[in-house]
Amino acid sequence: MSITFDIPADVQAGVEGISDLNLRVALYLRHEAQLEAVRRQRHSAQAREIVAEAVRQAEIEKAAGFDGDESFAQLRQAHQNITERL
Repeated sequence: MSITFDIPADVQAGVEGISDLNLRVALYLRHEAQLEAVRRQRHSAQAREIVAEAVRQAEIEKAAGFDGDESFAQLRQAHQNITERL
């Protein structure tokens, strides 16, 4: 199998001259494949689909300008306001 992908310029500059880069990439991919097999055994197809849907929804919201950090800051402030009244 052969894979072609773009490497960002800053990464490319850092990996130039690594003579066994192909081996290292192959080892990394092997490790990732093993981790994915564990994930598939650990989590049901339904759980993986729920996560995939959440990621899709987050991408839609981010593209629409939703700021998760700002939303969390507002939630934190609301929580603090309520807690102070208790």
